[in-house]
Amino acid sequence: MENRDYGDGTKKTLEGNMLEEKLLKKIKTINENFINLGFDLEEDLIELVTQREDIKDRIENTKYKKMTFSKDEEANSYILNLEDCQISFDIIEGEDEEGPWFEVECNIIFF
Repeated sequence: MENRDYGDGTKKTLEGNMLEEKLLKKIKTINENFINLGFDLEEDLIELVTQREDIKDRIENTKYKKMTFSKDEEANSYILNLEDCQISFDIIEGEDEEGPWFEVECNIIFF
């Protein structure tokens, strides 16, 4: 994903979302864990933090070392655990006349 740097600590993603450079770097680091588990979720993570200010704040304020990552093979779900919530990205796959497709559904559980 290409980003435009504005020189003031913010970057604009191709989708037009303004994110602080520090948060964008953290998202890329989080996404590396998901890539290692088998799926690239960077765009979905960016969409999540632009739509949910509370989740953005939790990601910004949780130390990376306290985050855990996992994959539920049976549910085809990629999971990010923060200190007080769990975010799962459920991958729904299918095929139609145009070929294979997938959709990502995000679920958040607070504890």
